[in-house]
Amino acid sequence: MTIGSLVPNGAWDTHIHVFDPEKFPYATPRSYTPKAAPMADYPTAVTGCTGVVVVHASMQGSSPAALIDTLGKQTSMPGFKLRGLATIDVDNITDAELDALHAAGVRGARMHEMAWGHGEQKGGQQISKKVEALANRLARLGWVIGIFCPLPAWASMADMIRRLDPRVKIVADHFGSTFPGDEKTDNFQVLLSLIREKRLFVKISGFERLYHGNPAGIDSLETTAKAIIEAGPDQIMFGTDWPHTQLGVTRKGKTDEQRLNDIEGFREVDDLGHIKKLREWILDDEIWHKLFVTNPQRIFE
Repeated sequence: MTIGSLVPNGAWDTHIHVFDPEKFPYATPRSYTPKAAPMADYPTAVTGCTGVVVVHASMQGSSPAALIDTLGKQTSMPGFKLRGLATIDVDNITDAELDALHAAGVRGARMHEMAWGHGEQKGGQQISKKVEALANRLARLGWVIGIFCPLPAWASMADMIRRLDPRVKIVADHFGSTFPGDEKTDNFQVLLSLIREKRLFVKISGFERLYHGNPAGIDSLETTAKAIIEAGPDQIMFGTDWPHTQLGVTRKGKTDEQRLNDIEGFREVDDLGHIKKLREWILDDEIWHKLFVTNPQRIFE
């Protein structure tokens, strides 16, 4: 089976990062320092995706300059469509600046609210306030708010999400942070209810970040994946999480100086194997097309 026959034409990868620290130095302080990962290195031959959503990473600070630079490369990449999710300083950005970001290809805000053992983990109430503030500013643009936060935070934010302006599209990164075993919890059931109510999109992404160390490997995510897909075939989208930065557990105990000076390489992750496994879990051709094309196209075009 070739990637060309596996992934539909016009497929999207809705979660990658691009790093160019020489041109756009990382923010200080930061939780880690990855090596460069230029857009030109994105493995299209492996994923088959020609639509790509570049996600503003936490160590890139609050300036969208690096993201805008990457989105500008679309003109030199025929056949590609690039979109972005930016870190938004809601208290200081103007509507005119938001409009300029939209014109450049940004289609939403990204919130990284997972501590990974570095600093204090914020709870749902703290995250909710930030989401509401963003939603009030971004609704007119019909933008996405993509959030990486713990599963319990999603459950505690459920009522707030139901009250939001429906023009705002809330997206949960990486299966809503449902680690193997979490699919048995009440919090996961709340996540599923938000999906069924079409209040929440979920990225089927970050596979190895969740199953790392589990003896069953990716199969440990089967129950979670199938439950999310069944709950909302119109609410799912694929993402690789390329270039596979190191896991948070590897940074525990590092000093602030080490986080600045230790340049991290990337993990070897079997993206094609993940796609093949997904195809085993999704036998319906229409749902497969929705995962890769219809759904991401609908919210990122």
